[in-house]
Amino acid sequence: MSESIPSLFQRLTSDDARKAFYAGLKGPAWWLGGNKRGPEFGWVEVFVKSDGKCVYCSRDLAASTDALAESTEEHLVPRSLLEASGVRFDNEHNMAVCCAGCNGLKNEALPPAGHPCWKSRKAFIKECSRFVAECRLKNFQKYKTHVENVLKKRAGQ
Repeated sequence: MSESIPSLFQRLTSDDARKAFYAGLKGPAWWLGGNKRGPEFGWVEVFVKSDGKCVYCSRDLAASTDALAESTEEHLVPRSLLEASGVRFDNEHNMAVCCAGCNGLKNEALPPAGHPCWKSRKAFIKECSRFVAECRLKNFQKYKTHVENVLKKRAGQ
């Protein structure tokens, strides 16, 4: 992905910036809810709760062992942001299953602290899904000609 981040999403590069950002969040901290990681809540429960699909693109991660092996536990609100602020990051409401592609595109990017998506888990996921799709489109546009040339060469054209 290119260095610029589409839309207003941002990556915070220091713990001080993360602490200041977190302090500016208003409203319900939905990411603190649900079971905490432990014997009764782990990857299997996150996978089952997500119906085995990527939280951002809905890719069926149970469709192949490769997709499953490459899947990740996604911290919706990035671990780095919560850890820097001394907040628990592995609560049930902050965890989801994610494909490797979406995880790499979203990374630690965050919508602005004042964005309405911070009010609910559902709204946050929807906005992050839009962001990931925007990143994919940008990458497609960047590499489209190169991919076409390789495919034409392979087809003998």
